[in-house]
Amino acid sequence: MADLREGEVWGEITDASLERLLERKGVARHKRGTMQSLAQSKEKGEKEEPPPKLAFFAMSAETVGRYARGFADMNPLYHKKAYAEASPWGRIITPPTVLCYAETVNGASDGFPGCHTIWRGVQYDWKRPIFADEVVKSTTVLEDVYIIEDSKFAGGRAAVQDYATRVETLDDDYIGTYRTSWHRFSRSGAKKESKYAGIERHMWTDAELEGVWQEYHDQNLTNRQGKEPLYYEDVKEGDEVPYIIKGPVTLTSKLAFELAFGAIGWFVGHELALALWEKSPRLPIRNEENVPEPPVAIHWTNERCQKYLGMPGAYEAGFERLSWFTQMINGWMGDHGKLRKLDCQFRGFHWQGDACRLYAKVTGKRIEGDEHLVDLDIWTMSHPRGQRTTDGEMTVELPSKAGS
Repeated sequence: MADLREGEVWGEITDASLERLLERKGVARHKRGTMQSLAQSKEKGEKEEPPPKLAFFAMSAETVGRYARGFADMNPLYHKKAYAEASPWGRIITPPTVLCYAETVNGASDGFPGCHTIWRGVQYDWKRPIFADEVVKSTTVLEDVYIIEDSKFAGGRAAVQDYATRVETLDDDYIGTYRTSWHRFSRSGAKKESKYAGIERHMWTDAELEGVWQEYHDQNLTNRQGKEPLYYEDVKEGDEVPYIIKGPVTLTSKLAFELAFGAIGWFVGHELALALWEKSPRLPIRNEENVPEPPVAIHWTNERCQKYLGMPGAYEAGFERLSWFTQMINGWMGDHGKLRKLDCQFRGFHWQGDACRLYAKVTGKRIEGDEHLVDLDIWTMSHPRGQRTTDGEMTVELPSKAGS
């Protein structure tokens, strides 16, 4: 971890840290940050490798299935080779949100050393999905960074960092762009502010859980278009997409999603954890046994969120919601539909133990060239709290009965 410059304070939002980060604005980043890196350990005396000129990413068919299972999406396009080969895609495809793993750096580990991070919003632009076993290249750029002087959540100063990652084939064909916006803040300031201190955990009854399980059967496991095309002409403004439900969120469900790639970046133990702490000695937090763990581990348990952030408990950080949205929309439009855009803003947390319903409604239709596009509003509601936790829009391309 880089030494602090004059004027920088560990764990605080400072002008000096802002100036330092602004030096990277607009610069193509190909070296992966500590959170995204594949390994930290080096042999004794081994020199640092020069910064790479390109960043590459690929996902094996096995990992595609593991990632999709992490958010419980059993779409056969991700899991069944023969089915995928007979589909319009001709091979196994990755879930749409996989584009994010081509990102080399983001607000979780870039700048403002020692400050915590939560997501503000995300944008995806897709030309096509990444295929299983396909090698792609990417470039990540810090697009903007600025300071907010009076953040109600942070109890004072906070910062916003915006990134864009462009993904292409090795032949320079465009695949998609992934944009993220991050909120950085002092953990001590957020703990003092304790914006969410009044929120209480919900204790589920068996009858309530049975209701959720029934919704899984009635919604998630039933409303799948599959091989049958959903045509542009059969969709009209005002149509509601069959909603899905997820949760209640548990530590197990979060880890199932976050660890699809195995031990990389901050998700390491033993010798690799030691190598990470030696490289970045001020990175870890201390757990209940006073043992170092990466800062991402804060949102895994109620006790850590209370200790470090003044929050009532552990939370779902937002990333899983993106995959839930694509699961819902892909289930609605079927194998012949194509995701084009997703733009969402995170309005609230899903606390550990909360369930979440995801909704979408058609807001418009248009034809651009040979593309038949459908626009949708999307949102989430936490259950049983009834809080609207996400707002956004999506655009999909559907086949036309007239052909294209």
